[in-house]
Amino acid sequence: MGQLEEMEAKVNEIKQRHRNSADLKAERALNRVKEVDPEGYEAFLRKRENRGDTGGFGTAGRARP
Repeated sequence: MGQLEEMEAKVNEIKQRHRNSADLKAERALNRVKEVDPEGYEAFLRKRENRGDTGGFGTAGRARP
């Protein structure tokens, strides 16, 4: 049973790395939009606020474990 727990821990580490990477990519993309289309960026933020999303980048409004 110890091997299974070790494998699960490693899978969770990989998932976390991928999640962090996706969050950074989303943040960079939003910063780029902010630079090239400030009005579009502001519209995105307003739309997101109206939906009530409070999650971090890349979470699509879902809660993280």
